[in-house]
Amino acid sequence: MTVTEPNMIELQGVSKEFGNFLALRPTDLNVRKGEFLTLLGPSGSGKSTLLNMISGAFAASSGRIMLNGTDITNAPPRKRGIGMVFQNYALMPHMTAFENVAYPLKVRGVSKADIREKVTDALKRVGLAGFEHRKPKQLSGGQQQRVGIARCIVYSPSIIMMDEPLGALDKNLREQMQDEIKTLHREIGTTFIYVTHDQEEALNMSDRICLMNNGSIVQLGTPDDLYFRPVNKFAAQFIGESNLFSGKFEADGRLKLSSGDGLALPANAGIAVGQSCQVMLRPERVKAVVAGDAPVSASTQSASGRVANVSFIGSMTSLAVELTDGTLIKLKLTSLPLQSRYKVGDAIELRWDAEDLVVLREEA
Repeated sequence: MTVTEPNMIELQGVSKEFGNFLALRPTDLNVRKGEFLTLLGPSGSGKSTLLNMISGAFAASSGRIMLNGTDITNAPPRKRGIGMVFQNYALMPHMTAFENVAYPLKVRGVSKADIREKVTDALKRVGLAGFEHRKPKQLSGGQQQRVGIARCIVYSPSIIMMDEPLGALDKNLREQMQDEIKTLHREIGTTFIYVTHDQEEALNMSDRICLMNNGSIVQLGTPDDLYFRPVNKFAAQFIGESNLFSGKFEADGRLKLSSGDGLALPANAGIAVGQSCQVMLRPERVKAVVAGDAPVSASTQSASGRVANVSFIGSMTSLAVELTDGTLIKLKLTSLPLQSRYKVGDAIELRWDAEDLVVLREEA
């Protein structure tokens, strides 16, 4: 998938109300042909509502939904050419894996010979060759979800939608299935729209991420965009860890913090003198250095403090450092043997570059 691909789905002012509750505010969104787009957000953010309106499961309260230039706002689900994969698998317990996958072909009147060929190929694609005669209760959770995916791809829908498909799986199996779904997307080239509340899942799998909150789109962009250039505090805190600083922009180009200290901002910060703002610094952009080392550039900033907390998380160690003014800064370091690690109470000097600070806009 490339950024030059045309839009396959266009949402124009689409909203959804359930009684007096506005689940999705008027929304514009384009989905490109062949891309892997993830709808990411907390529970109640509107991501599943948006998915269900594209699929036709929910009728839009306002706006238009276009598919390849055709208005499908009022088209029934069966006319939209969309396949769905669910968190709860939605398999028929009395049917074998083969019969479950074959079902959408049977209702479409496909011949027995074609059904056998297509089902065999679909099960092979998801790594279930040889499991054709097993019923759902004879399969693990991951295997049941693979049957659900095979059933979705077997009739070659133009769009595949997945609503929290890995939510019921354990961490290791979730990570394995992420890689399998990414590989499947590459192989078949179909447009995928994927719903999750898991930020790591979204960052790992997506071409683009649509971050949602309170029924609105907060930010739409590549995983890099959302991680390194979040637009506001919600985006900065929902995806990854962040250090946040608030203050007023001074004429000397620094952000004056409540402690009275100044924080140099990127040259292109675009803030007016006297304006209050908030900035973000990712923990992995903060470095621990030997006291007295010369700064690497004019934009390098430093601060001293003591280690307030140490969290060993395998390959990385997370530190919380309390600066002399009481501010807490988080940083992440590559883990070292126990005897070489920082300990609570250790003096430490920190460095970061002004260009790594991101100015956040005010939230609506």
